[in-house]
Amino acid sequence: MAIKFNPVLVTLFVVAATILFHISDARSVRREALAGDWEPITNITEEVTKIGKFAVDEHNKEAKKTLEFQKVIKGENQVVEGINYRLVIEAKDGESTHNYLAVVWDKPDKSKSLTSFKQLLEA
Repeated sequence: MAIKFNPVLVTLFVVAATILFHISDARSVRREALAGDWEPITNITEEVTKIGKFAVDEHNKEAKKTLEFQKVIKGENQVVEGINYRLVIEAKDGESTHNYLAVVWDKPDKSKSLTSFKQLLEA
């Protein structure tokens, strides 16, 4: 005795199985970083510290301030034409210490430009 399959049900089964397979596969694959994505800086290197100091020095020149760089707390970088660095920086303003968010563009010719510098709100 031969088993008869309904072609419509077989087609629906194959389509559903294919969709479920692709959904499962897509969830299990780690997303690769793309140009333009902000990626966390996992190690505050000497280069990252230099960029943090540059940000404070440039802000001091532009705003006629006297902030004193203390350290880079954390940061992210973004590959563009060159590299953008978005850093949380600790700096002293007189007797008080504050955190600042700075964005520095490290251009392909190795020159740097401060594109943003803002004091973060205290917790």
